[in-house]
This record gives sequence, C-alpha cells and structure tokens, in this order.
Amino acid sequence: MSRRTRVTRALLLCIVALVLPVARAGASHRSARQGDVAYFSSGDFDKNELDEREPGSGQTPLMAASLAGQHLVVKALLELGADPSIGEKDGYTPPHGVAFQGRPEAAAVLIEHDIRVDEAHEDGYTPLHRTVWGGQSNHIETARVLLEEGNVDPDALDAKGFSAAHVAAQRKNDEMVRTLLRLGADPNLQTKSGDTLLHAAVNAQRPKMVEAVIRAGGDASVANAHGQTARDLAERLPSEEVRALFVSHAEVGVEKKASDAPDEL
Repeated sequence: MSRRTRVTRALLLCIVALVLPVARAGASHRSARQGDVAYFSSGDFDKNELDEREPGSGQTPLMAASLAGQHLVVKALLELGADPSIGEKDGYTPPHGVAFQGRPEAAAVLIEHDIRVDEAHEDGYTPLHRTVWGGQSNHIETARVLLEEGNVDPDALDAKGFSAAHVAAQRKNDEMVRTLLRLGADPNLQTKSGDTLLHAAVNAQRPKMVEAVIRAGGDASVANAHGQTARDLAERLPSEEVRALFVSHAEVGVEKKASDAPDEL
C-alpha cells in the first residue's frame, strides 16, 4: 500500500469518526422533535448520546423534545436518565423551553419527575414569566400547570420588578390575568414604581381586566410612587367604561356598608 493511499485512508477514517456522532446526534434530535418514542428504545439509539448537544443550537434531545411539546419523548428520556439541567446555547433549560413555547403536557411531565420549574434564568425571568409572554390558550394552560402542579410563586418578580400578572396586563391578555388571579396572584402587589395590578389594568384600558382585578380584591385607593391611585389614573385616561367601573364599584361598596350597619334601636 502506497503512502498516498495510507494517508487518504487515514483522512477518510478521521472524517467518518467526526461525522458519525453528529449524524447519530442529528437522528436523536430529529426523533425527539418528531415524537418518535420508539427510537429511544431501539438499537439505533446509543445511550451514550442521551445528553448529546446539537451543533449550533446546543440542545440536548430532552430540550428538543421539550420545545416541540413531545411530552411522551420527554417522559422516555427522563426515565432513561437524561439530564434536565443541561442548557442549550444560551443556557435555557427544559422548564424554560416548555414555558416559552406553551407546552402544558411537557411541563406536567417535568413536574412529575420532580424537576424544578420556578428557577429564574440568568436573565432574571422565570418559566412563568416566559409563558405569560405568549398570548395563546396553550400558554394559559401552561401557566395553570406551573401554578397548580408545579407550585410556583405567582408573585415572583422578573428582572424588571414585574410579576407575571403585571406582564400579562401590559400585554392586554385578559384571560391570562384572570387565570393568574384565580390561581393566587396578589392584585395589590406593587412593582418598584408602586403600581398595583389595578394600575396596570387601567393603563391597559381593558374594562374586563379592571373588573376582574377589582372583584379579586384590587384596592383602588393604593397610591404608586407618583402618588396616583388606579382611580386617579382612570380619570386621566380616555376609557369612559373603565372610569364607570370605579363609580359603580364605589356605589356597591357604599350600599354594602349601609346594609351591614345595625338597625337603629
């Protein structure tokens, strides 16, 4: 065998050695995203590649399945011993992935396997904040799973000092705000600027949201750092419907006090 042939063969072996693991990792990630549970119990899957990070994205098969919402694959990988603490290229882990994409079933699987779903990323945002950024019904359901099954704190503050409910109000997501209130969000929690959820709802000019916050116990008399109450703010903004809510609820409060008063002897 000539020297040239030996060198060529050695180069080919090096290329194969480099390409084969990538190809296998590619198959694992592809199967994870497609929901091919059977692949991970077949002879084609090498368990040594269980936590293989994909070139470019840095995702493990578990992260790929989490983002895709393939909860059965998530379950299978966790039972095989996949490491949920391995982040992708930006350090985001599966709890953040399922939250951002709004994957309630995958979130439930993570919780069932005792994986914490309340840890903030280094950017200061928790999984709950990430799912509140989404406006779809699947994000609302994911928020419910995180709160009811994952026991996350509904009032945890993000990097800017906002609760998930404040963020939902800013995004004018009435249903998300109602869901968070129903599951324990404090309507009178104040941001760094002193705004309560009622301030945020008035700012959003969303009558249904304002109504929900008031009914949940939102206090219209709490002043923010500028000395403004939510009622003051409503007077400055254009929605007549929002202003009317404060009047009607104030009247109901007066009537209730009168009905609660003892009869004169």
